[in-house]
Amino acid sequence: MEKITHEDQDETAWVCLCGNTPDSDGFATCNAEGVEIKPTVGSGWDDLYVCNRCGRIVDQKDLSVVGRKRAQDADAS
Repeated sequence: MEKITHEDQDETAWVCLCGNTPDSDGFATCNAEGVEIKPTVGSGWDDLYVCNRCGRIVDQKDLSVVGRKRAQDADAS
């Protein structure tokens, strides 16, 4: 199972396997398909983020990669 990491001494500064960080392309809250959503009550958000560079979908609870945004979805955003 793939997992992303975080910068030393800063657990909020994620580092994706592609090298993306919050200060470069960043990450966005998303659903299980990698489609960006607002994390509001009733939105169905389940602690998932999508890498805005490579499309990996990350579970923020353990930083595991749980999927990848489909190429056609990535092109549409």
